[in-house]
Amino acid sequence: MTYQPIEKNIETSLDKVLELMNPANFEVKLPGHHLHERIFEVTKGDRQYEFNSSSKILKGVQTDNEIQFDGKTIVELKKPKFRLFSQGKHILVNRISYNEEWTEKIFSGSISSFSTTKHFNEFDGNFLRMIIPCGEKEPFNIHQFQRRYFITPNKKSTFFLTITISSTDFHLFNYKLGGEYYLIIDCINKLKLQEFQKKCFNVLLSLGFINGNLIHDECYILAYDKASMIAPMNISYNSMRVSVQSNQGVFTTNPFSVNSDIDFPRDEKGIIKKEYNDKLYKDIIDFPEDVFSNMTTLFYEQEKMQRAALLYIQGHVSSLEMRIPNYYVAIEAITGYVSSQLTLEKKSLNPIKDKKLATELINQIKEITKKLKEDNGVSDENFQLEIIEKNIAKLNAPPNADKLSESFTFLGIELTSEQKNILKERNRFLHGSFLKTIDDDKAFREALHCSLRLHFMIAILILKIAGFSGKIINYAELWSHMTERTLNEERLVKI
Repeated sequence: MTYQPIEKNIETSLDKVLELMNPANFEVKLPGHHLHERIFEVTKGDRQYEFNSSSKILKGVQTDNEIQFDGKTIVELKKPKFRLFSQGKHILVNRISYNEEWTEKIFSGSISSFSTTKHFNEFDGNFLRMIIPCGEKEPFNIHQFQRRYFITPNKKSTFFLTITISSTDFHLFNYKLGGEYYLIIDCINKLKLQEFQKKCFNVLLSLGFINGNLIHDECYILAYDKASMIAPMNISYNSMRVSVQSNQGVFTTNPFSVNSDIDFPRDEKGIIKKEYNDKLYKDIIDFPEDVFSNMTTLFYEQEKMQRAALLYIQGHVSSLEMRIPNYYVAIEAITGYVSSQLTLEKKSLNPIKDKKLATELINQIKEITKKLKEDNGVSDENFQLEIIEKNIAKLNAPPNADKLSESFTFLGIELTSEQKNILKERNRFLHGSFLKTIDDDKAFREALHCSLRLHFMIAILILKIAGFSGKIINYAELWSHMTERTLNEERLVKI
């Protein structure tokens, strides 16, 4: 059956967003407040809106309280035929000066969130669209994913991804208008605003996990009463957390992107010989639609997995001292999810398998410890029995390396001896200092290699839980020139 593309009108919405980016003068409408009817000159800044204003100086000590807003107060900003509303906590004054006559206070600041409606519940139960301005660079390469396409009123074809998150359907795509790109997420089911925001975040988190870049600077959310999503009823703006641009994705459909330094044998026409080209593209697939949906649902529904993904992505741009601990904690979070949610029959990892026998041993050691303290008349200050007993109670706890490897075993992933040793190194990297000096190149290369192995191991865990089967990037081999290790491994490894 021939695919019938859907139609979307995007530019009408983008025009509304662009209108909000134009500089404008707004009058503060807040009766009883010192700034009532004062003018705010509002301009679009970097990841926020900025304003300039002035007010009459009050007599007495200058506390500047009169130009601040109470956190929960709804401040109305009005211009002809248009109004914005923002909570006081989102309007921050960060610079104050005075005019030459010392009759007026001149101040400026930022606005991190606002809406065209006073009541955010007016967004609930509507079709919602998130628009993220991304500048002149395309947000992500959509051609690496299983995709469909839609048609715009001016017959422009645009690819999009279909994602299902806990029975809610979304469309994710890039859109270019003029020289600027926008990352757009549409919810094609009616949804509450807060649920929409949470699900959109996890869409962005999944995308960031796959391509290495978490795009999350700022967004506009538009509400529509009709599924055609043409004319928005309301718009809100929110400044969010800073994006992570690492370019350390786990997946690619372009094998040459990780083999650009290799000169493959070519025929008389200068084209790479077929046998080498076929080998490069063997098992290369577009990232599956269902796996993307599974991953996003996993992050949305399971806090431990969401946390693991965040630690993983943030780790890419951290120093090695922070990156490696982040990666270990991410594996711990995944292990916690697997052991609590997926494993039906838990295999005991405790050194003493018999719980009754282990309890008896622990109780006997506690009695010996208590008697030792009493017989020697040692004070509580010099013999903190309560703390010692807590440690004794953990006597039969399994080693951390065994707990961390549990997830791999359950998912049928066979660890190499090197990978097992890296899991055993957890405490050294998590609690110790591994770089003796700044110039200790050997320690740096060792730590970098360890981080790349952990990067790969986390990717396998999350992708396998989401149902992925295909090739992913092996950075330990790709960056072996930096670690100075001869590994002789594939740069793209099938999992």
